[in-house]
Amino acid sequence: MNTELKNTKTNPRFVGLIMAFLLPGIVHVMSGQWKTGIAWYCGLFALFGLSVFALSIPVTLSFTTVVTIELFIVTLFVIYFISLFVSSYRPTRRLGYKGWFIFLLLVGSFNLIVNDYFVWLVKWHIARIFWLDERHDNMYPTLKTPPSYWADRVSVSKFSYRFGNPRRGDIILVDTNESDGFWFSRIVGLPGETVDICTPHVLINGEKLLDPPIFAKISSLEEGYFGYVNLFDDLFAKYHDKLMDLGVKRLPITLGPDEYFLLGDNRHSTLDSRIIGPVTREAIIGQVTRIVFPPWRITELTMPGSYNEGSTTAPLDSLPREE
Repeated sequence: MNTELKNTKTNPRFVGLIMAFLLPGIVHVMSGQWKTGIAWYCGLFALFGLSVFALSIPVTLSFTTVVTIELFIVTLFVIYFISLFVSSYRPTRRLGYKGWFIFLLLVGSFNLIVNDYFVWLVKWHIARIFWLDERHDNMYPTLKTPPSYWADRVSVSKFSYRFGNPRRGDIILVDTNESDGFWFSRIVGLPGETVDICTPHVLINGEKLLDPPIFAKISSLEEGYFGYVNLFDDLFAKYHDKLMDLGVKRLPITLGPDEYFLLGDNRHSTLDSRIIGPVTREAIIGQVTRIVFPPWRITELTMPGSYNEGSTTAPLDSLPREE
């Protein structure tokens, strides 16, 4: 026992576990081991940052690799907390009512200021893990949402586009400045291109979009996909006046030098550039790299970089139209 505590009333050892749970490293600080206590506190932040970064790196990872990373991170957290609690199982000085009040005030301050600020830095400057809800069904069936399905949990990389531009086919998180806040969509049109929809296909500069292959899959009307819909198609003739009143622009549309055209994978949900128009580079928050939960849904969402500038192949007159 610390010599300073020999002649001081102390709490039972298990109290140290409770205090360490509320504020990692505080027991060591109270015992005079400032450097050790700070190391425990910073270690938790380091693990948290590592977990988010590792699952959000914008490179292609196999299913086995993603699972291995998740198990490794969970193991590190388990080892961390076991070691923390074992080292915190020690007598602590009795604080009294005033001391406990100051301690709880300190815990609240650290959680509200230090912890939340660190989490904010990670989420908005490095990466974040995002739970989908029913508002994000515009990416079905690529991404699935409740209540019909178990909600997907996806990783969003903030640094994917710090060293390069958004690419065609990327699924991105966008700030719409609308009431719904953030939403997911897929990049279809790049700056300077002319985008049109000839149901169920997307046209880029008058040609059918085939690369990357995800667009051919969506247009194939297979595997749960239903293709793309032009809202001003004859199929929706009775809604044309209402669409015009809402300010929806007719396609085709030519993008500006800093604009991207986005479309969801779900034709039945129209929360994309067909409604709100193109988005600017500044509105793109980050790239959705992979589904990380539930385990049976772990899927890689990044694709090879051979389509940076995009490509279209089939001429317009070869396109069948959906009846």
